[in-house]
Amino acid sequence: MAFLGDVEYQPDAKGTAEAVKCPLVDDWITPVDCMENQAIKEQYIPARFKVKPDWKEICSSCPFRDY
Repeated sequence: MAFLGDVEYQPDAKGTAEAVKCPLVDDWITPVDCMENQAIKEQYIPARFKVKPDWKEICSSCPFRDY
């Protein structure tokens, strides 16, 4: 496993993240899931990403946000 900041990820052969252990759900997601959630209106973000009370802050401070 590898880390970017304090977020764990699974790198591919080139070192690019194939999966990220999302701090919002404490589970593995693909970087595409993260990018899609940033590109849509808040009301369409799946509920599983909005369970934690400070989910917006967690998301905005994630080092993979602009990966």
